[in-house]
Amino acid sequence: MAGFAHRNRRGSGDSDFSHREEDLDLEAGNRETLRRDAERQAALQLERAKYKPVAFAVCTNVEYDGSLDDDSPVHGCAVSFKVKDFLHIKEKYNNDWWIGRLVKEGHDLGFIPSPVKLESLRQQTAKAGKFKQSTSTTNLGALDNMMPRSESRGSTPPTPEDDEYNAKKITNIVTTPPTKEKKKLIFKKQENLPPYDVVPSMRPVVLVGPSLKVTADISLAKRSLLNNPNKRALMERANSRTSNSLAEIQTEIERIFELARSMQLVILDCDTINHPSQLAKTSLAPIHVLQRLIKSRNKSQSRNMNVQMELFDVLLDENQLEDACEHLADFLEAYWRATHP
Repeated sequence: MAGFAHRNRRGSGDSDFSHREEDLDLEAGNRETLRRDAERQAALQLERAKYKPVAFAVCTNVEYDGSLDDDSPVHGCAVSFKVKDFLHIKEKYNNDWWIGRLVKEGHDLGFIPSPVKLESLRQQTAKAGKFKQSTSTTNLGALDNMMPRSESRGSTPPTPEDDEYNAKKITNIVTTPPTKEKKKLIFKKQENLPPYDVVPSMRPVVLVGPSLKVTADISLAKRSLLNNPNKRALMERANSRTSNSLAEIQTEIERIFELARSMQLVILDCDTINHPSQLAKTSLAPIHVLQRLIKSRNKSQSRNMNVQMELFDVLLDENQLEDACEHLADFLEAYWRATHP
């Protein structure tokens, strides 16, 4: 009888274990079913968003690589972007993800991390930094191993080699501008730099020129005022007519945003704009077109001009008006295709 009771207890234990296994399998199956349903719904919402208008546009201040650790609602549909890329946002999917696309030819709709999502990535990097100090200054943040893995070591402490691997993985997903670009923002607090800046849905076109020599001509004109006091009154009246209040400037910016919502090209007539830096602090993110009609005369001037060329999107250096117009038309047609997929 004792032997029978012992076998009975062992059989009962085996039965309990098999029940627990079945419960775990059922729970895992339910989770997988829910995940598939959620991904199917997200894919449907992504498809419907193709036929919706652009809600707003942003310019990126960070770099994001969604292919390294894609946890977007639809696997493989995370949108990757570089610093100073432009994104069209169609709608908000949830607090962590927006639906939108990179404004470039051949790029489809996908899921874009929201500022809330990017902030959580930044916090993950901050936590990782407590275990291994990174010498890189380009981190914003990234998602580390949030989900349990089958090869997890449990309570065994990590090795230095594993720490180094994880730190490298984290820094590769989301980064802020490189050190060279940060030098331009040396007087700004980097931690307050938002990941996105809201810009017009269609970047307005600003013609700058006829050359950068205009700024030098203006300084010469101001200097000549000292030698010709009779011209001072005329100059002061002209300045009073062109000076606008902050309220008027804000009204003009809002009007440009409103015009851009129609997804049409907007050309700005800015006869007082002689350099891209004059628009750098605005939220317009315009397409700068330089009409360079005066050629450089020596190596020093050429070197200085090449540095300044980086500030322009289009450089028109053709001698014939027809050629310059064709050059500008080709650029604008490519931009139109990028904004109207």
